[in-house]
Amino acid sequence: MASIRKRGNSYLLVVSMGCDFDGKRRKPQQKTVHPPDGLTPKAKEKWLEEEAALFERQCRNEPLKAVDKTITLAAYTEMWLREIAPNKLAKSTLARDKQDIDRFMPRLGGYKLTDLKPEHFRNLYAELRKQKNSVTGKPLSECTIEGVHACLCGILSDAMEGGFLSHNPAWRTYKYAGKKKKKQNVADEETTQKLIAALEEESIKYETYFKLIIATGMRRGECCGLKWCDVNFKEKSIHICRNVVKVTGEDIIVKEPKTASGDRYVYFSAEMASLLKEYRKFCEQETETYDERKLSADDYIFRRHGMELPMTPSSFTWRFKLILKKHGLPSNLNVHSLRHTAASLMIAGGADVATVSGLLGHSQVSTTLDIYTHAFDDKKKAASAVLQESLDI
Repeated sequence: MASIRKRGNSYLLVVSMGCDFDGKRRKPQQKTVHPPDGLTPKAKEKWLEEEAALFERQCRNEPLKAVDKTITLAAYTEMWLREIAPNKLAKSTLARDKQDIDRFMPRLGGYKLTDLKPEHFRNLYAELRKQKNSVTGKPLSECTIEGVHACLCGILSDAMEGGFLSHNPAWRTYKYAGKKKKKQNVADEETTQKLIAALEEESIKYETYFKLIIATGMRRGECCGLKWCDVNFKEKSIHICRNVVKVTGEDIIVKEPKTASGDRYVYFSAEMASLLKEYRKFCEQETETYDERKLSADDYIFRRHGMELPMTPSSFTWRFKLILKKHGLPSNLNVHSLRHTAASLMIAGGADVATVSGLLGHSQVSTTLDIYTHAFDDKKKAASAVLQESLDI
């Protein structure tokens, strides 16, 4: 593949042309490209990869693979699900993509790939906004429609890389509609204190699980994937290196984090260490009772009785809703809200964005800024006040 080099606001694509018959290196071919405005970092990366692949084909005079002019989106998607997706996507991602495929297939499946135009996608999204969710009866969320667009872009990008298309017709056809996304559900400090007090009335298993997320900001699946060997009581650190996913109809999946930044260390207080040690004693007793053996370092911290498998994230989601209802706490909170709460409290406490991003396992600092813009508002006001005071304006 052509190399991609950033040059200010543009990117330089460079294709090495190898050596001639005399062994002298041929002059590399270069091309400057400008990504469309408004792309997310991930979408921009995908766009650049597609441009690089096309440019390399042109430089090497490699014709596009013979395109089957009769192949439809439905036929290609069937092949994609069978041959490409299983080796490329996680099972949980593939399950979501199948739901998205069911939404666009009735409208677009009959079109030939080469006949697809931007207006086809725009019309699809407009029609989907009129549809209602079969479970809630409410209109489909904008997040759902955005997911359909992302799924289509992914499938057609693979079609382009496979030589079926010369470009991706779905690029830049989606535009967010309606009001801006609401900020994440976050518990303020007072509500968080009430929640902590409520957790202390629950079983030590649930108290430990939810307090860990509040204290560290880890994801619920990451917390389910923890083993005792990941906890370092001397350093008061936890190594996050697994994620637990449960897809309907599938066995529990324990996998590595999606990105290198997801494999990380988080830290806990002396009080949290005390709770973890108390919970470990509880687990030792449970293991001897149900498994008739001693607890090992390779055991999951939150494990099913009599099994080596971890508990599923949905088990804790269900329990958390019961705890909120029982103690009269805001019903709009969920387990993931605890992660948002941890991040917001870290920012309010003066932590810089790079540190928060690292603790949360975000692959890019921009992700943290996008999600927690509201949490930085007070810091913006304070910075403005300092500047204006120093200039006396």
